[in-house]
Amino acid sequence: MSEYNKLRKNVILLSCCILIIIVTAVCVSAFLSGRKKEKDESAENRTVAFVGDFKISENQFRFFARIILNQEEDTVRMLYTNPSLSDKDEIKKYTSNFTKEYIIRVLEAQAAGITVTEEEAAQLEEQFETDYENAKSVDGKTLDKEEFYKYYYGITEDEYKEFWRNWFLIDKYTTICEQNADVGETAQRQAFEEYYDYLYCYNTSVIPLYIDSTNSKEQQTEKANAILASLNEGADFAELLRQNSTDQELIDAAGAMKFYPANKYEYGEVYDWLRSAEPGSTGAVQTDTIVYVIRLDSITDFDQLKDSETMLQWTRTFCVNKELNDLLNSDKYYYAVDQEVYDALDLSDILNEAYEYWKTVWENES
Repeated sequence: MSEYNKLRKNVILLSCCILIIIVTAVCVSAFLSGRKKEKDESAENRTVAFVGDFKISENQFRFFARIILNQEEDTVRMLYTNPSLSDKDEIKKYTSNFTKEYIIRVLEAQAAGITVTEEEAAQLEEQFETDYENAKSVDGKTLDKEEFYKYYYGITEDEYKEFWRNWFLIDKYTTICEQNADVGETAQRQAFEEYYDYLYCYNTSVIPLYIDSTNSKEQQTEKANAILASLNEGADFAELLRQNSTDQELIDAAGAMKFYPANKYEYGEVYDWLRSAEPGSTGAVQTDTIVYVIRLDSITDFDQLKDSETMLQWTRTFCVNKELNDLLNSDKYYYAVDQEVYDALDLSDILNEAYEYWKTVWENES
């Protein structure tokens, strides 16, 4: 999936009102707005990348990097945990890819006649003003507009607003492209193959038995075997779950959990068991922290998904992504970077901010 569409999937939803909400969310996000972003005056005029007359300055490029690192948790984790990668070089590549896609998508939207209506522009301006009013006071001082955008985003007010107006255009154009996409069976099969890890599904019922200071792995394994014996004798799964779990959300769902191939790193042992199981099978799966009593109820593959709204939406996304990738690989637009400026660009401060933010999130989750 392209860098633009990965970000779009996480940040921008197909709705004007949602986009407005997200503008606010970006303004108040934990590390994007939590620390001062000094705008380098010389960097304001140094062009990093361009397509024709559409130019992206160094400060704008840094702003894009912050957005990516604020939204792309998996990217940050990969950069943080993989010592073989040069994280500073990798984030520049990610940001350059996003920049290219951003520019080209804006140009395509403009060429298709997509515009921001007066009503939509007024909504955006209202949200910009609300953001400013809500966050203009810093350390007892009231920031004026110039100081506000410099402090929070490292770019000018015009650059910030232009970005979100352009993003609005991209979103409207993408919605139209999705509505016009071919969603026939051939395209659906191609989309299923492309997004297999997120569509092929093991539908299960589980009873998680947690290993802790009062419940050893041996004890929980013994309990799991007793539960399995009861299931084999015809006991009700939901009743056994109520007897052996305090997870009310799981109890309300009768133990139902969906596992996708994309979960194989998070639930490796469970995934390995599922791959060799047949619908109706039951078993106990041990991890370092949990013993799962699990039953594979059914499998959702292409035949079950075909023509469903879920499959149709993924197919629309696939078609738009494919068209975008074809466009990026064509010679319709010439994207270039100023190599001297690009090579000298140091994003280590932005990376460190992202690491500190996400480490806090990961620690709170553990």
